Amino acid sequence: MSHVYHIGKNKKNLELRFQIIRLIREWFWAQNFIEVESPLIVKLPGQEPNLSPVKVFIHNERQEEFVGYLHTSPEYTMKKMLTAGFENIFYLGKCFRDQESFGGTHNPEFTMLEFYRVNSDMFDLMRDVEDLYNFIIGKLFKDLKIQLFKDFGDWKRISMKDLWQKHVGIDLDEYLETNKMLELCQRFGYNVGNSETYEELFYRIFLNKIEANLIEPTIVYNYPIQMAALSQVSDNNPNYAERFEIYINGIELANAFSELTDPQEQLRRLKEEQAERQKLGLDVYDVDMEFIECLKNMPKSAGIALGVDRLIMVLGGLQNINDVITLPASKIFEI
Repeated sequence: MSHVYHIGKNKKNLELRFQIIRLIREWFWAQNFIEVESPLIVKLPGQEPNLSPVKVFIHNERQEEFVGYLHTSPEYTMKKMLTAGFENIFYLGKCFRDQESFGGTHNPEFTMLEFYRVNSDMFDLMRDVEDLYNFIIGKLFKDLKIQLFKDFGDWKRISMKDLWQKHVGIDLDEYLETNKMLELCQRFGYNVGNSETYEELFYRIFLNKIEANLIEPTIVYNYPIQMAALSQVSDNNPNYAERFEIYINGIELANAFSELTDPQEQLRRLKEEQAERQKLGLDVYDVDMEFIECLKNMPKSAGIALGVDRLIMVLGGLQNINDVITLPASKIFEI
């Protein structure tokens, strides 16, 4: 009966969850977005060194075996849809990541909201996110009379450079090389290795000195170019990328890009991530060359992935993702 007890104990949280999911769809429908589907099982996962896909084995009627992976994100599929002629689209559904904690802010199976606007950049998405959040808050509090945990105040926008100046007291322009960031980590007393990447060193400081201070809804934008991922280089400063993340109550909720549409640059970045995975002793996957090819014809776009479970946690004043999921992995596997 432990599963029934868990569901019953969290009934109010789950009711809040289902209301928020309904409101997300209502907002996108009102904005004339199309809700799309993405295959949960893919042949080629992404290359991100910090993500581990869940491997699955598929058999056809002749008992031939095929290796696939549960998608960590619908991103590649959705960009192929943009190339095929779809415009403003959103996905609201499950994603999967292996080797995640069972609780806290992670669960191997989680709900992602991912959406794309054509002929847009990251600043258009910032307005979308603010409008969506305010719509959800207004409906929950005013129309449904649901008492929210806390009013976190108005939205703030701040560049990553200004954020480091405010909370760390340094000019990030001077720490855009790995050796410089390594020296900074050592100055702060972190036990770091010479083999750590720029991103690993960056987040040692960010997670310890900055993240917990981001209580109000905050959009942090323009990331160092080493952390560009699938975003384009900033027109204003080639040392930074048009990428932003969203934080509320010290929790990261979303990651967004002005999408890179240069196939050769994207291939170069993915090859770098392949090499990093190999260096770390992780599984190395082939690059999805169809995805690379589609970038040649993909329209100018901006896209964002938002963790729905974490948004529900924030609005419900909850500290553990297990409290907003019907049956989290820790209950399914009795951890």
